Amino acid sequence: MTGFSPDWLALREPLDAAARAIELTWAFGRALPARPGLIDLGAGTGSNLRFLATRIGRGTQDWTLVEHDPVLIARAPVEIARWAKGRGKRIATEGAGLRLIGDTVTLGMVIRDLDLVARLETLGLTAFDGVTASALFDLVSQDWLDRFVAALAQAGLPPLLAALTVDGRVSLTPGDPDDAAVLDRFHAHMRRDKGFGPALGPAAPVALHRTLQAAGYRVWSARSDWLAGPEHADAQRHLLEGWAGAAATADPAIAERARGWLDRRRAQVADGGLTLRVGHADILALR
Repeated sequence: MTGFSPDWLALREPLDAAARAIELTWAFGRALPARPGLIDLGAGTGSNLRFLATRIGRGTQDWTLVEHDPVLIARAPVEIARWAKGRGKRIATEGAGLRLIGDTVTLGMVIRDLDLVARLETLGLTAFDGVTASALFDLVSQDWLDRFVAALAQAGLPPLLAALTVDGRVSLTPGDPDDAAVLDRFHAHMRRDKGFGPALGPAAPVALHRTLQAAGYRVWSARSDWLAGPEHADAQRHLLEGWAGAAATADPAIAERARGWLDRRRAQVADGGLTLRVGHADILALR
C-alpha cells in the first residue's frame, strides 16, 4: 500500500528512537496490565516493538504485528531475531510466531497479514490491552481515521500510543532560497492517496487528537522531531531525494528548480554541512 523499503526503514530507525517522546511511552506502559497483549498497526519490520519492549516496564508481553507488505512481513522476523540475539535473548518457535526469552523481558510475537483498509473492522481490538502504531497516521484519510477510532470505541477505548506522525515542520540548516518551493509541493504531495484515501499528511496530528477526544479519550501530545546531522548522511540523502521527487511530481513546473535544489543539497551532505529537523508528534490516548 505504502511501499516503504526495508532499507529505508533501517535508515530511519535510529532517528525514530532518538526522537520519541519517552514520557508518553512510560505513561502508555503504566496503563497496561502485568502481561499485556499489544497490537502494532503497520508494523513494518518491527521497529516499534524493538523500541517499546524494554521501555514499557512489563516483563512479559504478547505482540501481534499487523502488516500487509509481503517484503516487510518476510523481513520482520529476521530483524526482530537479530535484535533479540544482540540483547542476549533466547529465541524459540511458538506456533506461527516467536518467543523471545530474556532475563528481564520475555516477548511473544506473531505477524498478522491484514489489509488495514479492506479489513480494518476485523482487527478484533477487544482482544488487546494496548494499541500502537508508528509513522502511520499521516498516511491515512479522515474517513479511515473515523473508522479506526470507531473500532477503538467499540473495543472500550484501549490505550493507544501513536508515534512519529509528521506535522509539517521542516527546517534545513543552512537555508536555501528554494526550500519553501520544494517543501510546499512536497507537503501537497503528502496529501495524495497512499491507499487509505486522501492522506491527512501534516494535518494528521491535529486530526488524530481531535478525533480521539471526540470519542471520549483523554489525549496528550508531545513533539518527537527527527534531528538528522552529518552522521545521518544516508538518511539525509534519502529524504532530500524523496522531497525533490515528490515536489516535481506535484508540480512539474518546478522540476528543474527541484533538481537544482537537490544538487546543492547533495553537495552539502557530501561536505558534512547540512542539518535537518523534521517535525513529528507522538500522541497518547487513554480512557
